[in-house]
Amino acid sequence: MRSGRSEAKRKGGGASLPLPLLLLLPATSFILVLYIYPLVLSITRSFTLGPESLTLANYAKAWALYKKDIIFTIEVAFLGTLLAIILGLALACYARISRSRVAHFVNSLSRLTIFLPYVIVGQMMRSFLAPHGFLNIILANMKLVDLDSPIQFFNIRGLLLGFLWKEIPFVSFLVSSSLQVIDDCYLEAARSVGAKTRHVVLNILIPMIKPTIIIAGVLTFCTIVSTFTLPYMLVTESPTMVTVDIAHRVTYFRDYGVANALGVLLYLLAAPMAVYYLRRMVREKIYGY
Repeated sequence: MRSGRSEAKRKGGGASLPLPLLLLLPATSFILVLYIYPLVLSITRSFTLGPESLTLANYAKAWALYKKDIIFTIEVAFLGTLLAIILGLALACYARISRSRVAHFVNSLSRLTIFLPYVIVGQMMRSFLAPHGFLNIILANMKLVDLDSPIQFFNIRGLLLGFLWKEIPFVSFLVSSSLQVIDDCYLEAARSVGAKTRHVVLNILIPMIKPTIIIAGVLTFCTIVSTFTLPYMLVTESPTMVTVDIAHRVTYFRDYGVANALGVLLYLLAAPMAVYYLRRMVREKIYGY
C-alpha cells in the first residue's frame, strides 16, 4: 500500500521542485531581496505621506524643489553618453585600424581608468580642475588663462570631463571586443576600391558593430544617471544631479517620501534603457543575434 502511494506520488510529480528551479532559487532570491523588494518598497513609499496613502504630494514637492536638478541630470546623462560614445568609438576604431605601437599604447593606457572607482576619480578631478589646479596652471603658463580669474570647472563642464575620463575607455573596451572579430578582408576590400579611412569607419566598421554601440550607450547612460560620488565632489553650485538631492533629502531632512519620489524618477529615466538591454541580451541568447 505504501509503495503504491510512493509510485503515484512520483508519477504525479509530488510537491518537490524540479532541479532547474532549485538551481535558480539562490540567484532568484538574491534578485528579489536586493533589487525587487527595494524597488517595490521605494515606489510604495513615494506615494505615502504620513497616515495618508496614494498621494502625489511627494512628487509635486520633488518637482517644485528639484525641477532644475532633474533637467540638469537629464542633460548631463544624454550629453555625457553621446560624447562618450563618439570619443570611445573613435578611440576603438583608431586602435583597430592603425595597428601601430602608439595606438596600442594609447589603447592600453586608457584601460587603466576602467578599474578606478568614482571616489578616486572625483578626488583626482578636484585637484586637476580646481581654480588653481593643474589644468588652470598649464593654461596660465600658455597665456590662455589668467590665474586671477581662472576657468571654473566645478559645474557641468567639470562633471562632463570626469564622466568622459571614466566612460570613454569603458565604451572603447566594449567596442574593441566587437571590432576585433571583424575580418581584415573587409577593410582590405574597401581600401582596394579607394575607400578612405573615414569611409571604412562609417560604412563598414560602425554598421557591423551597431548592437554593441547601443549596449555601450545603455550601460553608460545608466551609470551616469546613478552615480553619486562624482557630482557630489565636483559640483559646488546649483543645479546638481538628482542622486545628490536624494542623499541630502535623507541625511538632512529625513524626508524619505520625497527621496523615494526622486528615486522613482531616476528609475523611470533608466527603465527604457534597461528594458532594451535585457531584451537584447535575451534575444542574443535565444536567437544568436
